[in-house]
Parts: sequence; structure tokens; C-alpha cells
Amino acid sequence: MSARRVVLPDAMAGESRDVAESQNVGNAILGGVTGVVVQAGSIQQVVLPSARHEPLPAPRQLPAGLQDFTGREAQLAALDALVPGSEHSIGPGVVVVVDGSGGGGKTTAVVQWAHRVQDRFPDGTLFINLRGYGPSAPLAPEIVLASFLPALGVPEAQVPAGLDGQVGLYRSMLAGRRVLVVLDNAGNAEQVLPLLPGAPGCMAVVTSRASLTDLVVSVAAHRVGLDLFTATESQVLLRGIVGSARADAEPAAIADLVRLCGGLPLAVRVAATRAAARPRYTLADIVADINEEQASVPGNAFGADGVVGGAVRSVFGWSYAHLSPEQARVFRGLGVHPGSEFGAAAAAALTGLEPADVYRCLEVLAELHLVEPAGRKRYRMHDLLHAYATYRAGLDDTSDYRQAAALRVLAWYDRTAREADRTVFPALSGAAPDKVAPGGPEVVFTDRAAALTWLDLEHANLVSAVRTAAAAGLDVLVTTLAVSCRFLTVRGAAWSALHLAATELGVASAIVVGDRRVEVRLLDLQADTLCRMGRLTEAEAVISRIVVLAEDLDDPDCQVSALSGLGRIRCEQGRLREARECYQRSSAVAHESGLTGSEAVALCNLSWICVQTGEFEQALEHAERGLALRRQVGDLIGEAGALVDMALALQGLGRHDTAVDLCRQAISRYRTLEYRGVDLADTFLPLAASLEHLGDLPAAAQALREAIAVLTALEDPRAAATHAYLTDLEA
Repeated sequence: MSARRVVLPDAMAGESRDVAESQNVGNAILGGVTGVVVQAGSIQQVVLPSARHEPLPAPRQLPAGLQDFTGREAQLAALDALVPGSEHSIGPGVVVVVDGSGGGGKTTAVVQWAHRVQDRFPDGTLFINLRGYGPSAPLAPEIVLASFLPALGVPEAQVPAGLDGQVGLYRSMLAGRRVLVVLDNAGNAEQVLPLLPGAPGCMAVVTSRASLTDLVVSVAAHRVGLDLFTATESQVLLRGIVGSARADAEPAAIADLVRLCGGLPLAVRVAATRAAARPRYTLADIVADINEEQASVPGNAFGADGVVGGAVRSVFGWSYAHLSPEQARVFRGLGVHPGSEFGAAAAAALTGLEPADVYRCLEVLAELHLVEPAGRKRYRMHDLLHAYATYRAGLDDTSDYRQAAALRVLAWYDRTAREADRTVFPALSGAAPDKVAPGGPEVVFTDRAAALTWLDLEHANLVSAVRTAAAAGLDVLVTTLAVSCRFLTVRGAAWSALHLAATELGVASAIVVGDRRVEVRLLDLQADTLCRMGRLTEAEAVISRIVVLAEDLDDPDCQVSALSGLGRIRCEQGRLREARECYQRSSAVAHESGLTGSEAVALCNLSWICVQTGEFEQALEHAERGLALRRQVGDLIGEAGALVDMALALQGLGRHDTAVDLCRQAISRYRTLEYRGVDLADTFLPLAASLEHLGDLPAAAQALREAIAVLTALEDPRAAATHAYLTDLEA
């Protein structure tokens, strides 16, 4: 993967000068070094100071509230009383834990309250579902902060990789602000503690099925218990959904229905919605149906909630019993899905039904509150409903059917992720062809942006799919899914932990199936991730394993991976002489073995190193050779990058006219490919530098504006410095 990093140039009034490695030229490069980095010491260039970003609107991340919200007056009043009094509040931020049974309406109540008071938090409202309970793995604090910090104005590329750095920056961003943070569905105190704002005037509200006593002890959190609905509250909600006239006509049936729902708001809403959809039934008929359903299936509870589980089962069971066979099949299939949020296409893969039929079924399930809409043809499922779907699948489907459904959806995620991976990283080798026949609709990605959007949207499901496949012993799928998770490495340093977890499972599975070449591929990705995380010693240990495998296999491709990986590490360490030796050997092995693409990557890195050491003629030679190889293998994006490599070498030689022409050729290629990655910005930046040197300041300013647009879209921290450069240029 490319990680071209261009640091903004100074006025470049003086002549170029060579910089020997003995002068301790060092670099901090994010990711694998496959592009050119222009920075101080190479051609009289300096890093410009950061400038302030344009202010972002205050984040408002709350999900929608309910128009028919009922009850909870005492709990809402208790939350009202805990809101910090003014912007001049002193002391730490307020922390509140709202605890109660699953399905008890904690999220609904807190979201409703937060909408009501968020005007008292003018600097924003942050919301996250921590997935403490449900099919997906709980969200790690690092992933949460990787979402919160950009919402608070931190460019994604500036989000630290380590939790300590993230927490420090998070609390610094909240200092002097009034922000409400809603942490929904927490599993334990450890998941929550790093996410609590410490600033006066801020408030964190945590919902959980657990009491989270540790937060009460450690941060003096307030507790607000959310009991089950009272009979009156249940009746108010029921009446609001089924209609007052119908409820008044059958008060005894209303009382029975309330009793059957056990005071659980989720059960009340599902029962009332189904009753409203069957206006020709009397409420007494519905009560009788629920009683019959409860007696017809052995076992009172489907989960670990005891009586609550029994109440939910009886109401859900009655609603489920009135689904059509197709709707019921879709509902049961969702219990096999590896995550709580999913698209209609994944549901089609699960069930083997046609996508249009599945979509119609999901819309019906949404109307009945058995799933919730989460976007166009996208849904989420309450974890109790997911548990019930799993329970029904265990009753109504054979073990073979459930295993086949799980295999279908995992294979669908695998095939779709690999297609997205090929679109995002067209010049890189991906996973092996299908070894498990995928079902479900084929997803076609029109461009790189569409593929990245899908990967980002599905990242939680893809990581869960890796874990689910590993737990099921589907080792081939684990390896291919893990390779396709490399998109996590372009999401910023905070996502590296997710990628590392996926590759670790992939490596273990590759060892099980004895596929040492796939093991090398995954180890190479793992080493790159460790480099991004600054864990160079661990990265070097991984590379050592690749060296052993390369020797055992006598495989040139593996040897190139080992040499290139070690070269990355040496570049990170500023040991450019050793890095050069690694890339020279990598280039030679690739050349001898006909690995043209790998040879081009090595030459690209050698060109970068030569620019750093002031060897511009040599840098140009490497770049020209790299360009020829890129064209030979049809790597169009790499070809544009090689043109920029040549331009940077020519800048060092003072040949700015030619550098300008090459940069413009590269820009034309990127635009033809509709490519708007960081390499495009890193083409506008040297273009601006050469145009400034040639005295064409208006054109230089326009190039900087183009760079700012790309960097801002990518949340690259250099957008601020580029803006400052533009301001100075136009002064």
C-alpha cells in the first residue's frame, strides 16, 4: 500500500544540496514506505507550522427519539437534576449510570432525555453503542475514541494509535467545552473509564444491564435505576399504539396483555404493534394466542434473564407465529448473523432467498419492531431479539441448515470483501479464489470510493466474521477474510488494533491449514500494522518469521516480502543505509524472479531514500525504471505515483519546468481514474512548490487549494499546514 508523504516546501530560493546519511537524516513515516517523502534536509524544505482548521459544527450524534415515548418521569427528572449548572462549573464532569434489564428501555429513555436537554450542551452530543451485550464483540475504547475525536475536530490522521495518547487528546479537546457523552450498552467499567470526560460542564450518561459499581467507587458516578414498566406505564404505551377506543372496549384484555409483557417496554411495543396490525382481532383473542404460544414451546426463557426472558419469549413467540414462512425464515436467519447490524444483501445470503423477497420481509419485520431501520436497506436488531432469533432457529431449523446458513453468509462477506479489496488495492495481490461457494447477491463496486465505503460500513461485521469463522474451525475462510481486512490500515492508527487482531487469527488459521504462502502474506500485513503502531521490535520479530518461511519455501515472493518488510522497519528507524541495502536486494530478487510489481515497489522506495540523502540523479534513475515497470504491469495508479517520484527527483536537480509537466501528467491520470487518495494531494504539493519557484504564484496558489480540498476530505493533518502555506503565498 502506498504511503506517499510530502512535507510542504519552503520558498526554495536557494540551490539544492546533498544531505548525507551521516548527517542523521531521519523520518517518521506512516505505513509502508512506497512513495516519496520530501522534507527538511533534502532540498531546503521545512515543515510549516500547523494552522487552525475551520471550525466544525457541534456534533449531534443522537439517534432519533420516539414520538410516543411514555413514562419514566422520575428517572428523567433525576437526570435533569444532575446536568451541570453552567459553563463556569467547577469540579470534574458528571457521570451517571442508568442500569436496568435488557429490553427495559434504557436506551430509549436516555436518548429521549438527551434530545430534550442537548441545547444545554452547546458544544455537542456524542453517542456510541458500546455493544457490551449482543452478537458483536464489545467496542474497544480505542475504536470509540477514533470516532469521537474526529467529531470534535481532530483530523483522523492525527488520532494517536495508543489508548493513553487518545485519552489525553480527548480530554484536552473537551477542556473548556460543554459536551454530553452518551455511552450506550456498556459491558463493564473498564470499557467506559477511558471515555469519561473530565472537564467541568461535561456530562457522561452510561447505560448498562450491569450496575457498574466500579464507576460509582472510582469516579463517584450517580446511579439511576430503570425498573420495568409499571402497569400504568405499560397501559399508556399500549393505548397509544392500539388506540384509545379499542383499549377502552377491553380493559380486562389490556390488563392481561400488560401482565404477559412482564413490564418490559420492548415486549409491550412488539405486542402492541402486532395488535395494531390486526384490527379485526379482539385484544382478548390476542391474549389467548400469546398464552397458547407460551404453553406450546418447552422452556420458559430463551436467555439468561429468567422471568424477563420468559416474558419476552411469549410475546415474541406470538408475534413470530404470525409471520409468513418467508418472514419467519428471514427472522431466524438473522440469529446466525455475526453482528447486530446488517444489510439486506447479507440477509439474502443467510437465507438463500432472492434479495427483493428478503427486502420485503425485512420491511415487514421493521414495521413490527422486530428489527430497526438503520439506513437504506440496512437494519439493526436488539440483542434480545437476536437472542430470540437464535432460539427460534434452534427450535425450527436443523443443525445442518443453521451451519449452512452461517457458511453462506461468511462466504458472502468473504467474496464481497475480496472484491472490495481488489478495487481499493488493485496493484496488490489478494486472497486466493473462492474455496467455499458464496451465496447471496453479488456486489459490484463502481470505484475505489464505493468499495471503501462498503468496507468501512461493514468493518464490525467483517472482524466478527473472522472471529466467527475461527470459532467454527473454518480456517480457509479465516485466512481470506483476514487478508481482506487490510483496509483497516488506511482508516488511521486507531484502527490498527482491529487489523492486528484479524491478522493474528488469520496467521493461526494459515498454520492450521499448512498454507505457508498465505501465512507470509498475513505476516507481512501484520508487520506493516505493527510498524504503524510504532511497535518496531515486534514487527522485526514477525519479519524474522517471514525470513524463515522464505528460506524453507525457497520462494522469491516470500523473500521479497521479508526484505521489503525489513526495509520498512529500517526506514522507520532512520537507518537509511540499511534500508537501502534491503530494497536493493528486494529489487534484485524481484527482477530475477519476474516479480515486476514487487520490483517497482522496491525501486519506488529506493527513489525515496535517494531523495532523502540528496542523490537526485540516482533517485531519478530509480523512478524512471519504476515508471517503466508500472506501465508494464498495468498499474495505473502506480504509474501516476512514479511520475511524481520523477518530479521530486527533478526538483532536487533544479529542473522545475519538467517537474511541473510530470506532476500535471500524474494529476490527469489520477482524475481519469477518479482517484482522490492521498497520492493526489501529494502531487499538487510538489506542483505548487515548483510553480512557486518558477514565479507563477497564482498557479501555485491554485495547486495548493486543490491539495487542501483533497487533504480536508481525507482528514489529513497536513491540510492545516497547506492552508498556512497558501496564506503566506497570497500575503
